[in-house]
Amino acid sequence: MSQQLNPASLSQTAEGTSQPADFASRMEGERSRGKGRKDRVVLKVDNLRIHYATPQGDVIAVSDISFKLYEGETLGLVGESGCGKSTTAYGILQLVQPPGYIVNGSIEVDGTEVLDLEEEELRKFRWTGLSLIPQGAMNSLNPTMRVKDQIIDVIEAHEGKQSDKEALRERIFGLFQNVGLPNRIYNMYPHELSGGMKQRVCIAMGVALHPTAVIADEATSALDVVVQRIVAQTLIKVKDEIGVSLIVIGHDMGLLAQIVDRIAVMYAGKMVEIAPVENVYAQPLHPYTQLLIDSIPSIKERKPLKITEGITHDPRNPPSGCIFRLRCPFAWGHCAEVEPRQIMVEDLHEVACHLYDEQFHERRANALATIANS
Repeated sequence: MSQQLNPASLSQTAEGTSQPADFASRMEGERSRGKGRKDRVVLKVDNLRIHYATPQGDVIAVSDISFKLYEGETLGLVGESGCGKSTTAYGILQLVQPPGYIVNGSIEVDGTEVLDLEEEELRKFRWTGLSLIPQGAMNSLNPTMRVKDQIIDVIEAHEGKQSDKEALRERIFGLFQNVGLPNRIYNMYPHELSGGMKQRVCIAMGVALHPTAVIADEATSALDVVVQRIVAQTLIKVKDEIGVSLIVIGHDMGLLAQIVDRIAVMYAGKMVEIAPVENVYAQPLHPYTQLLIDSIPSIKERKPLKITEGITHDPRNPPSGCIFRLRCPFAWGHCAEVEPRQIMVEDLHEVACHLYDEQFHERRANALATIANS
């Protein structure tokens, strides 16, 4: 058996001492955000499945995922490139382009089934019910239009022509203030702004109509680390002030640790673990989640980078049973036969792994013992 994962990666109910990552010990001092309310669900996704048609067969981009977003919550969606994070976001917003298509599923926002909306209803629902902060600000902003005109377009497309130009101007200035932008950019073009400023313009547009939920699709990925932090802080500040719920998609586990309430981990189109951020860093359960945590460099000690053997399977022909079993150091025969169900190990902490099924508690204990004695 591979000794790639530490005992804390298996189960908090098994014997052994938890060994939190370095990052976990200082997370609380870094985060400045409001906790979500668990009593009201604003976005509910059930069994969402999205394919991309190809001549060689459908690519399964998102495979029957389910999760909830609570009022005032910030949910992080993480996973390696190609795991289906952005496809999930575009599926929720009904923006999947051919050859992509939604096979089945349910997407409810405050009780409204998004998949049942007609085209005109859907157009009105975007920006007001759901909005998107896109990945590439430069590609999302029209280079031939001034910043003010692009924001005015968003407002007037949903609220009609605005007769009071001064009130509209002050409203836009208010949005600038929310995202930390100076009023002087009002008449500027996108190419006159820095990368961080362009991204904050996109944030201002995304919250201009006070949507119920906002999806930020890797909004900091093309920025340097200093600007990343500024943009991330802006996202949380605006979320708290306006009272929206937020989904943040990204690769940077360290950055997400500072800004989200819960983390949902995706692998090959599947949701493998969903948990409060403190749990994920101090006690990751799924073997893949542990690999992601181990990818964060330590500031206290030098240690080798832990990698897993094997490569991701062909998404047109997924393996039977557990989606991660071809790369998992703890896989056994049962993993090839039965797909693991989502198991609730404690409040708001779910994991899709057979090791946490009570009938396999002996195997979990053996895995812990093998690593402890190595």
